[in-house]
Amino acid sequence: MIKKIIGFLINNQVTFTILNLLTCCFYAIVLGISLIPSIIIVIFASKSLLINTTAAFNLGSIALFAIFLGLSFYAFLFTGLFVTAIVQRLLVAGFKEGKYNTDSPQFSRWLVYSGLHVIVLNAILPFMSGSPFTKMYYRLLGCKIGKNVFINTAGLHDAYLLEIGDNVVIGGKADISCHIFEGNHLTLAKIKIGSNTLIGTEAYIMPGVTIEDNCNVGMYSYIRKNKTIHEGSIIMALPGLPAKQIAKMEKDSRN
Repeated sequence: MIKKIIGFLINNQVTFTILNLLTCCFYAIVLGISLIPSIIIVIFASKSLLINTTAAFNLGSIALFAIFLGLSFYAFLFTGLFVTAIVQRLLVAGFKEGKYNTDSPQFSRWLVYSGLHVIVLNAILPFMSGSPFTKMYYRLLGCKIGKNVFINTAGLHDAYLLEIGDNVVIGGKADISCHIFEGNHLTLAKIKIGSNTLIGTEAYIMPGVTIEDNCNVGMYSYIRKNKTIHEGSIIMALPGLPAKQIAKMEKDSRN
């Protein structure tokens, strides 16, 4: 019965448009809550520095007001990370590995979660790359992150299914996705990255991948779903093809 209702809501253009508007309103509420500290800072600065000034043009007050505006921006970044992470964690509560049809309640929840995550990816995380706050965000989402981990990318998707070991470096614009959309269903699968591993710039790792300890995944490498990269492997990219182990590639070339 629930699937039929969801199917009707999605397939009917009018109801689908209404659902999209309601989803946008939901995102607006979440972002509005994230903006509360910033608005408080701006109001305080306005009253204290500009409105109450006796001079028609006070350069010092204007400079201080500009500084407070900058503080309000970073207040939004910090608050936004925390608020959106908590909301996303609630949206995917109880999600497990598996396949979900597009007419399932879980898929609808995942779509709302994914849209909010995309907002964070574009509006907040680019200003936080490489900082401890990025790790805080992903930990709040449910990601298991070991010690001495450096994350220089915003592209960790469905992080509640991601496990990262100790002493791991993830390069800029790397894309690690625990989901894939195939046919008429969404597939969620865990990704595990072992300790002392390097994930290069713009590498792409698909769901179900296990990378064991002491591996080096080169830049632009593409690792297909459900693959296991064994301990100590060095991976490099081949143009237009999935990543291969260097040793195997050299053997193939000799043969």
